[in-house]
Amino acid sequence: MDVSMLKKILFLFSLTLSITAFAAKKECPVKPSYDIVINKNNIHIVNKANDLSIMSDGQVVLNAKTVSVNKSLRKKLNEFQKSLRLQLPQLEQQSLNLLLEVKVAFDQAITRKLSDDRELHSELNKLYKRLVKLLHRSINTENGTTTFYYQNFNNIKKDGEDIGERIFYNVVGGSIVEFNFFKNFGAIKDISKNEWKTQKPKLKAFDAHICSVITDVDQQYQQILTELHQSIDK
Repeated sequence: MDVSMLKKILFLFSLTLSITAFAAKKECPVKPSYDIVINKNNIHIVNKANDLSIMSDGQVVLNAKTVSVNKSLRKKLNEFQKSLRLQLPQLEQQSLNLLLEVKVAFDQAITRKLSDDRELHSELNKLYKRLVKLLHRSINTENGTTTFYYQNFNNIKKDGEDIGERIFYNVVGGSIVEFNFFKNFGAIKDISKNEWKTQKPKLKAFDAHICSVITDVDQQYQQILTELHQSIDK
């Protein structure tokens, strides 16, 4: 195995270890169970059990029934609309910014420590693009419409880990049998140690922020849903 391949294997494995470690952090207790579509005309929240549309003119439709709401519930609906229209696009942009920040940190590490290896820059860029694509499968803003897909969101950490592992094994291929891998575990840890020592607190804090946003959205939604059903049953 040549030196270039060895450096690539070590670096990508360090990335995979880091993704795995981050994915193993404590999960947020709130798991969304509904898709959300936000555009200028309405907010649509839907799953198999409920189909809620909140129109920009104040009309509310739940499971194909227009619902008359009282003043108190109207206020909650307005606050919920404003919160969703602000928080979900912000969360998407904040996630993209953090991904780019981590990618830049590792780009700089390659330049400093690994002789500015073009192949490693290319592999890192490939990983970054796949993670951006993964994020956009969960939350995406396009042509003025923000869409949140709950199933993809709930699986995003596991899917991110899988992407890192696939890239690593694609690079390694059959070459791993030529290399006593575990004797070099110390070198692998050294490559990632300093960069992830810096990045981990940011990732941990952002993980908590995501959980806070999702929890806030879910609490508002569940309360509103309960009150809407009560209004229909009267």
